[in-house]
Amino acid sequence: MGWNWVGSKWWKFDFHNHTPVSDDYGKGPGQEQLKNISHKEWLLNYMKQGIDCVAVTDHNSGAWIDPLKQALHELKTEGHPDYRPLYIFPGVELSVQGNIHVLAIFDLSKTTSDIDSLLGAVKYRATKGKSDGCTECSIVDVIDEIAKAGGLAIPAHVDQSNGLFNNCSGNTLKQVLDNKNIFAMELIDVETSKPSLYLSKNLKWAEVVGTDSHHPSGNEGQRYPGSHYTWVKMSEPTFEGLRLALIDGALSLKRSDTFSGNPNTHGALAIESVAVNDAKYLGRGQAFTCNFNPWLNTIIGGRGTGKSTSLEFLRLALQRKDEIPKSLDKEFSKYSQISKNRHDEGLLKESTAITVVFRKDSCRYRIKWTNAENLFLIQEETAPDVWRDSQGGIAQRFPVRIYSQKQIFELAKHPQALLQVVDDAPFVNSRNWQVEWNELSTKYLSIRAQEREIRTLLEEEVVLVGQLEDVKRKLDVFERSGHADILKAYQLRQNQKKAIDSWESAWEGTAEKVLEIKDMIMPPELEAQYFDIGSSEDNALINAVAKIRSAFNNFQVEMDLISKRIGNARSEWLATRPNLDLSKRISSASIEYTNLIGRLNDAGAGEPSSYGALVKQKQDIEDKIKGFRLKRESLKQHEKNAEDCLAKLYKHREKITKLREQFLIETLNGNSYVRINVIPYGSKITLEEEFRALIDRGNGGFDRDIGVVDGDEGLLAKLTQNSPQSMEHKIESLKAALLAIHKNDAVAVAEAKDKRFVSHIQALTPEQIDRILCWFPDDSLDIRYSLKDGDSFKPVEQGSPGQKTAALLAFILSYGNEPLILDQPEDDLDNHLIYDLIVTQLRDIKQKRQVIIVTHNANIVVNGDSENVIALDIRSGLTRIVTQGGLQEQPIREEICRVMEGGKEAFSQRYKRINAFM
Repeated sequence: MGWNWVGSKWWKFDFHNHTPVSDDYGKGPGQEQLKNISHKEWLLNYMKQGIDCVAVTDHNSGAWIDPLKQALHELKTEGHPDYRPLYIFPGVELSVQGNIHVLAIFDLSKTTSDIDSLLGAVKYRATKGKSDGCTECSIVDVIDEIAKAGGLAIPAHVDQSNGLFNNCSGNTLKQVLDNKNIFAMELIDVETSKPSLYLSKNLKWAEVVGTDSHHPSGNEGQRYPGSHYTWVKMSEPTFEGLRLALIDGALSLKRSDTFSGNPNTHGALAIESVAVNDAKYLGRGQAFTCNFNPWLNTIIGGRGTGKSTSLEFLRLALQRKDEIPKSLDKEFSKYSQISKNRHDEGLLKESTAITVVFRKDSCRYRIKWTNAENLFLIQEETAPDVWRDSQGGIAQRFPVRIYSQKQIFELAKHPQALLQVVDDAPFVNSRNWQVEWNELSTKYLSIRAQEREIRTLLEEEVVLVGQLEDVKRKLDVFERSGHADILKAYQLRQNQKKAIDSWESAWEGTAEKVLEIKDMIMPPELEAQYFDIGSSEDNALINAVAKIRSAFNNFQVEMDLISKRIGNARSEWLATRPNLDLSKRISSASIEYTNLIGRLNDAGAGEPSSYGALVKQKQDIEDKIKGFRLKRESLKQHEKNAEDCLAKLYKHREKITKLREQFLIETLNGNSYVRINVIPYGSKITLEEEFRALIDRGNGGFDRDIGVVDGDEGLLAKLTQNSPQSMEHKIESLKAALLAIHKNDAVAVAEAKDKRFVSHIQALTPEQIDRILCWFPDDSLDIRYSLKDGDSFKPVEQGSPGQKTAALLAFILSYGNEPLILDQPEDDLDNHLIYDLIVTQLRDIKQKRQVIIVTHNANIVVNGDSENVIALDIRSGLTRIVTQGGLQEQPIREEICRVMEGGKEAFSQRYKRINAFM
């Protein structure tokens, strides 16, 4: 969906153009034919090149201005396929005494008649349209007459023939350079050296470039529509916007010969608007809607005009409340509380609703929150004003960064909170890291649990070996009864029968399995709705797919035959088995054994069933003992897998530290205000709490054995005290000490201060011990700042509130592409810091990410070159938008002066006082 955003945009402006009115238009072969170009064709040449604004500047004539305006209207009315909006700025190229050319550009409403009036005022009496005619007035007088007529005087091609710098010198040039009505020039070659007089006056005229086209299209080396232009930043193409952009100079101008690409590109993520309905001070009766620009938006207004409220409602709708530090909960609670009466701090009403329109990857979304049900809804725009519900988490799908000055100060006080900001960066992506960490740790704990289960089963092996010996002794009584051969034969044949039965059952049902596989292998039908049988390319694919399916059909036929052959083979086996000599011997041995048992029973030799039960018991025990060999092999594999998994956990833990380090190095490369280093495993704030939870002693106790952070004794003291050992070695030593106590190692037990601590550790479950092996303290951050351009970096804890804020702002402004929302970041900062830190970085980052700032500082608004200034005020007890737009709009500049400088008179007085000492 196209976005016609509020505030400033960049417009392609061609400052210098000729029509057939100029006598040298089309000069060269075929000039007469070229001069016959129609007004519409002339305009379409610029439209096709994407030009937005064109200054019509014929030699000493404005004859084509009115006809061009009429032709433009007709192109729009006719709906010409190549039509696009084009703004015609009436103008003229005046030939002045000394053979110097000056462009005069006027408001869009001016006409041919206005140009004729100017020609009369400068006493041009030669033929209109001729370049070699000349005004009778001097260049200084011509410039003044252009200004008096309400136009802009721009010396044309100053570095070329008929240019000011080439054809003017001495006192005349000085008079021109001193003329306050000139603040822009057409410079053809940016490498041209300016006259020393110009440089000595420290002038910085805006440098623009135009086509100066005399042909509708050009061969190599010619200038033609669209070949040269200047990007001009304005809210809308107006004369006043152009004038102010030229006054701004480089901030609002980009030449086509020094800038490639489209400056209207912006970040893929942007907030288009926020609308508040029926809050305490916003949106009562009519929705309060604040529209944003994709670049720098500044919200200004007096104290208590609702600037911060509008941003905090954004935080509420975009589910960013959890990012507020706990220490500021009370400070920010009013933004999410319902007002019970007019004196209550709450800023919501029961019926309050907030709607945020969010642009993401060229798609448009709407996030709606209603207070009554505390309901959040995401919708995607599928066509203009057609919305459908969409799923997902708001915070994850629509990332933003929202910081108040107090938040930033809190982050500076608590570096561990800043670590979460680092972890949220896409480069670090701690969420993905955490998912993999959880998978690895869960896998490790699972392997260790399986390992313990196998060890428990192996403990049964000794018992079974004893049982086997007892069974063998009982069987020996039977075998010594004189019938050992029969019993041995029976035992052998039973084992043979068991082996044959096992082999036979192993391939039982094979034919059916083949049939099951046959039904599974056929590829599915192609989804026909995506293909057109009438298309040759699609039809070729459809035929190829049909060929494959035909081949698989043949495979199925072959598998039917294979299944039948397997069935035949089994039938043949079942018929063959009973007739085998071995089968007959097995049957004979069974008969002889049955007869033997009968005789033993007749002779009173014992229970006939005892021998059979003992034989089966012996076989079962032997089978189990054989299984222990596999269990021992499995145990070895589990032990290896556990070691490998733990090693991966250690590597993965190192990974997050390296990601944080690399992110901070790349983000702060060249930053002269802040340095942030990662201290691996250096977090001390939650260390004791984490460790006590790990050993199941969160309720305190064992202080001498556990110790405290940076203490004199105990495990934690050894971990945090300065020593030559690496942190990794200290962590391993701590874990080893706990494991040694758990295993009742005599040395480790003797070193414990409290025997109850020993008992407590030894009572930990094996899983708790495993979790200790997986545990690592978190990293911490060492933040240092400098206010002397990279010299003498100091710990941020030693800084003033302003210095702490400056250090953290330098970091916050250094990375990310999601919208950045700041509430009065300049509080506590010196003015030089505001310019050196905030303003310079804002200019660098706003092209790739949207920035929205509430501010009281004109430096941020003006020198930051805000593309969208939103001025708020209180009207009838409600927050209202007084005016909104870009800095190239005069009402915006006046409002900035009124709100932020105390008015034009106050600003002028301060300027005079300061300037008197300069």
